[in-house]
Amino acid sequence: MGRRFLVAFAAFATVILSLPAGAMHARAASDLFFSEYIEGTSNNKALEIYNGTGAAIDLAAGAYNVQMYFNGAATAGLTINLTGTVAAGDVFVLAQSSANGVILAQADQTNGAGWFNGDDAVVLRRGSTVLDVIGQVGVDPGSEWGTGLQSTADNTLRRKAGTSAGDVNGADAF
Repeated sequence: MGRRFLVAFAAFATVILSLPAGAMHARAASDLFFSEYIEGTSNNKALEIYNGTGAAIDLAAGAYNVQMYFNGAATAGLTINLTGTVAAGDVFVLAQSSANGVILAQADQTNGAGWFNGDDAVVLRRGSTVLDVIGQVGVDPGSEWGTGLQSTADNTLRRKAGTSAGDVNGADAF
């Protein structure tokens, strides 16, 4: 009995280990979404956008942009049009151009305008279609959404593994 178990386990492990890294997710993403949010001190801010669609995406051709809604505003105070291509299974990093060198070394695109703080909503769009929202558009939470290490102020937030879509409702609570 023990030998059959070991043979079956070895065969199972061989199949699992031969799969590509992304093949173990339950389903592919239908579009891009935020996979990481960095809101550090001063200008140390960045957004990581994940492409789990299985195909490369041309950001400019798709009219992808990031909008920032400051201090509870219902309209975007800053729109950054994204450029470049995100390979399937890869990430695209948008960073504030005055961020520290560690962040800038990972950046695919930078922007020097005033960026979000922990109390500002951030929206990823394809044209006018909302793909993902961090925070709540039109609401000023005071200093942050969430609390402690799971808040949007002075923290790095990462999406859970297996996530295949963003939060498309900008009116719901964080």
